[in-house]
Amino acid sequence: MALGSTAATTAAVAQASGPAIGRDLPDITVVGAGAFGAWTALCLRERGARVLLLDSYGAGNARQTSGDETRQIRAAYADREIYSRWADRAFRRWHERQDEFKRRLIFANGVLSPNEPSAQFEAETRVFSKLNIPFEVLAPDECRKRWPQGGFDGDERAFYEPRAGTVKARESIIAATEMLVAKGGKTRIAMAVPGESAGGRLTTLKLADGTILPTGMAIFACGPWLPTVLPGVLTNFIRRTRSEVFYIGSPPGDLSYHWERFPNIWQRGGYSLSDVDYGFKIAPSFGTSLPIDPDRDERIVSPIMEDMARRFVAHRTPGLVGQPVVASRVCSLENSDNEHFIIDTHPECGNLWIAGGGSGHAFKMGPVSGEYIADRVLGIADPAEEKALFALSAHKPFHV
Repeated sequence: MALGSTAATTAAVAQASGPAIGRDLPDITVVGAGAFGAWTALCLRERGARVLLLDSYGAGNARQTSGDETRQIRAAYADREIYSRWADRAFRRWHERQDEFKRRLIFANGVLSPNEPSAQFEAETRVFSKLNIPFEVLAPDECRKRWPQGGFDGDERAFYEPRAGTVKARESIIAATEMLVAKGGKTRIAMAVPGESAGGRLTTLKLADGTILPTGMAIFACGPWLPTVLPGVLTNFIRRTRSEVFYIGSPPGDLSYHWERFPNIWQRGGYSLSDVDYGFKIAPSFGTSLPIDPDRDERIVSPIMEDMARRFVAHRTPGLVGQPVVASRVCSLENSDNEHFIIDTHPECGNLWIAGGGSGHAFKMGPVSGEYIADRVLGIADPAEEKALFALSAHKPFHV
């Protein structure tokens, strides 16, 4: 089955509630109901596999990397064409999935990237042209004309993706998990670690309550918890850092920065997502990543990051100056050394798969990465380029 084949996926969906689709598919346990895990579990079920999805806190919980209200979808990745291809395909998949789920998940308000470095700008222009992804290069005066409520002082140019925007994060993970159950999959709130193995194959999982769970195959897709549950393989291969985001409220009845009227902004020092009825989201960055323990650390934002968010407001959205922070979130990110995904089998257990290293861009790829992982696990497809990039051997540990 070719990755991204709508007809093939539709055929698999049509058979999802029936018997296995012409092959002896194994029982599969997916550990982690985030961007990798929830979509992979759903896609496996749609291909006929019997699937159990486990998560320590449940789909869409506040500690998940995917647990915030919104995430951005864009296709600009400098010269990393593979992610531009995936993001472009994912943009279409998100629209198909929201139709299937019967709930609004994606908001195509565009993404504006001012003052990108020349090498990045040139690479993205080249890649977008090659892949026929729509884009524009806008001068500051054109930005002011289109979005007079924005601030564009000091800009030289901006790379604009009209076919980009915002996706509901927590809600989409819940929706994918609910669809998994509707199609015959199972879910359970439980923490799992590898159990017994024999002959180079994992035979059981051990749950936190002591339960031993037999499994024919396991996929560990538990984000920042991967080094905890697979310490012998992933210690120092996943860096866990905190990201603080702020939602700024608008004056009553003022839709100036609502998604229909203002684009998302991506720049050095942070990004913003326009309001989709929760507030104008700002994720500031000062270039230094702070570590986080996803289980133990408090999820309370810091005054210095709030100050940076308000500076962003003063520059880019002056109409929100003086407006209150109506919500905030501390997210736990998980990065690999080169920001490529880690999707590979365990070096000692051929039926134990690892899917992680989201590196800030896994969420937007969810509907596509779920198809990709499901096809690799079931032996339907094994693209050489992705296999080489995502191999555990292609990554190095962080220096500690």
